[in-house]
Amino acid sequence: MAREKTAVDELALSRFADELRARRVSAGLSQTELGQLAGYSRQAVGEVERLRQPPTRKLAEALDKALEARGELLALLPRRGVPERGRLMIGYVPLERQATSLDQFHAQVVPALLQTEDYARADLAGTVPPQPSSVLDEWLRTRMERQRVRRKHPLAAQFVIDEGALRRQIGGPEVMAAQYKHILSQMDDPFVTVQVLPFSAGAHPAQHGACTILHLEGPHAEPVLYVETMAGSQIVAEPTVVAQAARRFAALRGIALSPAHSREYIRALATSEH
Repeated sequence: MAREKTAVDELALSRFADELRARRVSAGLSQTELGQLAGYSRQAVGEVERLRQPPTRKLAEALDKALEARGELLALLPRRGVPERGRLMIGYVPLERQATSLDQFHAQVVPALLQTEDYARADLAGTVPPQPSSVLDEWLRTRMERQRVRRKHPLAAQFVIDEGALRRQIGGPEVMAAQYKHILSQMDDPFVTVQVLPFSAGAHPAQHGACTILHLEGPHAEPVLYVETMAGSQIVAEPTVVAQAARRFAALRGIALSPAHSREYIRALATSEH
């Protein structure tokens, strides 16, 4: 039995359709002309652009070749399973842009939405396997753009950051000192809450990896969960799984330092770097 499309599927298909239309118009092609170049009918192209029919991989490959997209359009084709880091931009980022609020826990690094550019550059440089500088530059640009997304209403973001993520010297003392100050400045935003999970808290409900709960905009939108492990990353829309993650995040907030005490803790770290 075919699986019902989730909010993740719908947004991925919308992204593919938008990019297809933009590239076709930029190339000065009509739907009929693009269809002829790809070996398909005008209707096939139009159905995909109007979100009335998802593209098959064969059609996506033909459209990518016809538009000389060098795989960039094909990369937007919705995929099942665990996405690689390079496909995070296709899966997670569009959802983050649609979110009205966000709950996020990180144990290893400062959350991307709170990172300085120097910190983000140093973080991405640790990618395994190593990537060409052009790829790293593109990932860095995308990460920084995520912090500048224009929204109807500010994103209400709740972050819980493990003490280890704050103490890990990514980029060196100067980069970390600037990162601490940046987090403190972000905490002045009434829509941003940051709490530190200290080592003294001991065992906690999210010991096995980072997680993000996105609350999406729309009358039928339901929260989705994004999880990261060493094996990869995954977007989960199953309501029972998301609800369980929400309970764990609430428990994390309960054992983390209060926002006020977290500010004092981060301020002390910033002072110690001088």
